[in-house]
Parts: sequence; structure tokens; C-alpha cells
Amino acid sequence: MVRIHLLSIDRALAQRITDAMGAHVSVDMAQSLDDATFDGPGIVVIDHASIPAERSMASVIGEVSQAAPGRAVVLATEDMYAVHVLQAIRSGATDVMPRGAVAAEVSEILSRVLNSALASQGRLGRLTLVLGTDRDATAMLATDMALAHSLDGPPTLLIDCTLPSSTAEAYLDLKVDYGLASAITDIDRMDASLLGDALARHERSGLTVLTLDGGTGAEPVGIGPSDIVGLVQLLRASCANVVLCGGSLRNGGLLRELASQAQSIEVVCSQSIRELDSCRRLLDRIALDTASAQRLRLLVWDHDPRILLDGRRMADALDIDTVLGVPTDRVRMRNALNAGRPMMIERDGGQYAQAIRRACGISASTKSNNFGIEKMRKAILRSVERTA
Repeated sequence: MVRIHLLSIDRALAQRITDAMGAHVSVDMAQSLDDATFDGPGIVVIDHASIPAERSMASVIGEVSQAAPGRAVVLATEDMYAVHVLQAIRSGATDVMPRGAVAAEVSEILSRVLNSALASQGRLGRLTLVLGTDRDATAMLATDMALAHSLDGPPTLLIDCTLPSSTAEAYLDLKVDYGLASAITDIDRMDASLLGDALARHERSGLTVLTLDGGTGAEPVGIGPSDIVGLVQLLRASCANVVLCGGSLRNGGLLRELASQAQSIEVVCSQSIRELDSCRRLLDRIALDTASAQRLRLLVWDHDPRILLDGRRMADALDIDTVLGVPTDRVRMRNALNAGRPMMIERDGGQYAQAIRRACGISASTKSNNFGIEKMRKAILRSVERTA
């Protein structure tokens, strides 16, 4: 849990901060950090009114910064004059807030500092970047990879950047009205509660979804590459897995930065010389560094061994070492997209589902064994009921 260490003796201040931040943030009030434990992400708030008269504010801030290395320090003070605020910042404080601030102002200031702390101190979730030039295929595969992770247990977020509208939204038969622009606007006050309320959720799998257009059918305006990168980093602090479908993103610098953060980079391409050339151009535009290029993997969409342009030749043309074939049934694929029933959640996903789980590093044995045991248990119960 995220923790705020409050250096104060004012219980009323502690209660105001607790009420403002909600149940997902723990507020520990103490007079010193001697016995404090820093076992997770968090910040330190210094109550200026609790600083002894013989101590200077600057020396206390410096002392706290040394006692809690890497932790952001916020000063709560009645003196909000520019000179005083500037002195606090120069002494090492990350931010300053009015001591008598109302809940909304407390939440806004501390959430902003906590979000930065989560991104820098917290354990970030795994980021998978899925790229390709066939937008439907790329989005469907990214969605099924996200579903595989979500069905396996950990909290998973899918970010679909396909335009003019989200393919994932149609594939999941889900209404998504919260997009990247809205999330970036809310970034300073974003917390687990806001995410739970704002993000669209696929009930059957528990997968949460964020789209580029946010249901508007248009490219968002007023956001830059750095905004998107910062948002993704913050969202990774709240989810075990984040799958980002590059979709319609074509900004080389943005994709290069996202790739540098990703643990795996999947390139989706079918066995077509024209699509192979388009993927080559996309990778040339991104110009990945050596470390990122080593995390590339080619996923051959609609793989068919009878086609002479095989996965190994395609990978060599793209200068990618690892390749994995993803066989599809075109009729089932189109029916799944049109009906809004992803192939990954079908009872018999066949070779396609096996390939997706293999791409995600998920073993199918545990799920199949559990299913077999559950089926046997139900059969025994039915037998007992008949004989009773």
C-alpha cells in the first residue's frame, strides 16, 4: 500500500489528509522517522507547525531528505508567500501545500506527488508493446494477449491506439468512453479509485480498457508524446500487465520511448511481401536502440506453413531474431470480431489460443487440469444426487 509519513502531532491534520486521500493510502503520523519502515512507495509530509522554534525549516527538510532517501518531501505550512515557498523548494521539498487546505486541494497536491513516487519507487507492471501495419490484426492479437494475462489472474490493462475507432472496443463488445486525453487531464489526481470508476471493464475476464479516441471517433488534440509516456508509466504502477497496441501511432520518437520501457515488443505481420515491406518501414521510422531491438519478436499472423514466405525469412528481412507463428481460422476470426466474442475466451480456442498463451509465457496445463478436476467434481455430485 502507498504510505504517507506525516511528521506532526496534529491529529486533525492527519485526519484531513486521510479523508482526502481515501482508503488506498495509509497515513502514518509520527514525530520522527527513526522507527519508520520504507517498504513500498510513498512520500513524507512535514507539518511546519510541529517544527521546534529553535530549528530552521531548511535544516529539518534536509534532515528528513537524508533519513528517507528517494522519498518526495511535502511541506504543509500556513505561510504560502512566494519567498517562503521558494526557500522550501530550494531546501529539498518537492512541493508545498497550505496547512489548512480543504480536502480537494490536499488530494490534488498529494496525488500529484504520489503519482510521481509510484512511477519512480513502485514496482512497475510488465509492458508489452504490440506493433503492426494491419490495424485490425494488431488490435485483435493485442486484445487476446491482454485477455490471456487477465484470465491468468493478474490485473491487466489494454491500451488500444487504433483510429478512427477502437478495434478492441468492437472485439470485446464494450463501450469505452474514457480515452487517453481524459486520463492525461486527470493524471494529477489519478488513483486506484478513479481508475476503477473511469476505465471500461470487460466483465467476463476482468480486463480494463483504455482507448486513444475515448469513444469520440477522432484523434485527441492537445496531448503530446511526453504526456502519453508519462501516463503509461503511471498506469504500470497500478497494473501487473499493460498491453499497448500501437495501432495508429506513427510518431517515431513516441514509439521509440515506449519501446525502451517495454519488456517485450511484438511485431505483427502476415505472410505478405507488401505487409512485410510496410513493417520494415515502420521499424525504420522508429529506429530502435540496440537494447530495444533485442526484445523484438515477430508474430506471424494467420500463419500457414504452405506459404513460401515463411516466418524465418520474414524475421531475417526485419532483422528480428525470434519468431512465433499464430495460426488463425479466418471465418472464426471474422465471426469473433463481428459478434464481439474474442477467440481467446472461447471454450475451445484451439491452436490460436495455444499460440497466444505461448506468446504470453502462460502455461495451459494449469488451466486445463483445473477444468478437468472441476468437471469430475460436478459429475460425482450429479451421481450422488441421483442415488440419494
